[in-house]
Amino acid sequence: MKSPFDMPPLPAALQARDVTVRTIEDGDTALLTQWHAAFRGASFLAMGWSQAQVAAMMADQFRLQQIHIASAYPEADRWLVLAGSVPAGQLLLDRARDDWRLIDLLLAPEARGLGLGIGLMTWIKDAAAQAGAASITLDVGFDNAPAQALYRKAGFVEAPSETEIAVAMRWRPA
Repeated sequence: MKSPFDMPPLPAALQARDVTVRTIEDGDTALLTQWHAAFRGASFLAMGWSQAQVAAMMADQFRLQQIHIASAYPEADRWLVLAGSVPAGQLLLDRARDDWRLIDLLLAPEARGLGLGIGLMTWIKDAAAQAGAASITLDVGFDNAPAQALYRKAGFVEAPSETEIAVAMRWRPA
């Protein structure tokens, strides 16, 4: 796991908004679980699940996701995005190989649509280019149109996918 301090500075537009990143700490788990549930739990509520069922499912799903990420990407960066002192998102990035992997970019509901996503994508792409990375890859849910639009705006294009539940995307430095 590397530090955000071995990355280039955040873009000026993010710095002007007092956006920073820091390593995720154990004390952040409850908030990250809440964000996970807010983003992914709505579809279960729409299917008629009770709030208690969804909460239990989301807590288990988040816990299992963290186990998978730790196993599949043991050297991944796990950063909390802050706007001032307020947590605004999570960024999980694996820089251990020539092809970097954006594992997750999740912005808090109140932080969406404010330019944080494109600013963070610019930062990651600049760092990848400076580090000589071959590409950045990611998977985004097929039903997550806002995220797909963000990644396309950032210059990502669709790539062959190994799953039917996500769209694979790739960005290559010029």
